Amino acid sequence: MFIRSKYIFETKRTRLKRYGANICISFFLFFTFYTIMCLIFISVSNKEGLSSETKLFNRSPDLIVIFTGDKGRIPLGIEMAEKYHQSHIFITGVFSKNSVDTLLDPMKTGGSIDRNFLEIDYLARNTFENALSTYRYVQNNTGLDKILIISHDYHIMRIKKLMEAIQKSEDPYEFYYRGVKTDYRSFRNIKLLYKEVFKLLRTYLFLLMWNRDLDMPVTS
Repeated sequence: MFIRSKYIFETKRTRLKRYGANICISFFLFFTFYTIMCLIFISVSNKEGLSSETKLFNRSPDLIVIFTGDKGRIPLGIEMAEKYHQSHIFITGVFSKNSVDTLLDPMKTGGSIDRNFLEIDYLARNTFENALSTYRYVQNNTGLDKILIISHDYHIMRIKKLMEAIQKSEDPYEFYYRGVKTDYRSFRNIKLLYKEVFKLLRTYLFLLMWNRDLDMPVTS
């Protein structure tokens, strides 16, 4: 009764000011939460990159997987392949008009990458399908126990969550992650990072409803 009577003598102007203040506070809290989530994304990517570097020290991964979607991922994947002397590369989500040659020729890799060991997946259309294609690929090719996945730093957290959900407890696979470092001075890249937070929240909801024994719905 007291709470209701508190605003009985409130003028229309005062009420509008109160509503405006509440909206501003709500927006500020929402923006703060989103910003914290963004910082966590970058922190997780940096941590995963350092972890993969440590665990793969003097040990080449059995396979390098590149999730396409933004510039810089394939060059970083090739750089890692040259570093670890590993030509076995799987690129998932490639545009249908591309081929091994059109992807590698602009990078002038010379003879450092054996193109016979580079395979392309044209079917994956989104991150979930990238993850699923990767899992099926390692299942169908024996001896691929240590897999290094390449994407952008803002993308790593969601990829890791998906790979953990797809994997079975008895699987021998160990997945490592390396992200292309993004320049967040660009408004475009900040927007990508904020959008990725929403996509991760949506992925959590999707995984709660997902039955791995059924066909997978499309998610981006």
